[in-house]
Amino acid sequence: MGTTTPRRIAAAVVQRTDGKVLLLKRAATHTTYPGKWCFVTGYVEAGEQPGEAAIRELGEELGVSAEPVRGGEIVTVELGGDKLLYVYPFLFRVEDFEVVLEREHGAYTWIEPHEVENYDTVPRLADDLRSLGL
Repeated sequence: MGTTTPRRIAAAVVQRTDGKVLLLKRAATHTTYPGKWCFVTGYVEAGEQPGEAAIRELGEELGVSAEPVRGGEIVTVELGGDKLLYVYPFLFRVEDFEVVLEREHGAYTWIEPHEVENYDTVPRLADDLRSLGL
C-alpha cells in the first residue's frame, strides 16, 4: 500500500515578552489526542500558505491578531501505518493578553520553553520549539 499524502498542520507558538509560551490542553471531546497539551494548531487549507493558516488559527482559537516573527523547520510526525503529519511551526510574540478558551481546549498554562518536557503533549511538540530556536 502506498503512502498517503501527509496532512499539513500549522502550529502557532505564542510567546509573551517574558519568554513564556502558551500551552493549551485539548478538550476531552477533541477528535485527536484528547486531553493532551499542544499549541494553537490547524490544518493548512488547499491554496493556503502555512503561515497564513497559523495566523488564521490564532485568530479563530484565541481571538489574537498577530504576524509571526519567524517560522521553523518542518516537524514530521509519524502517526502509525502510513499516516504522516507535516507540522509548520511559527513563532508569534505577543503582549500579555487574557486567554479565552473555546470548545477545542479545556485549560491553558504559560510555561518556560524547557518545561514542555514535563507535560503530556501531542507527539513531537518539543521539536516545534527546538525548530524555532526556543
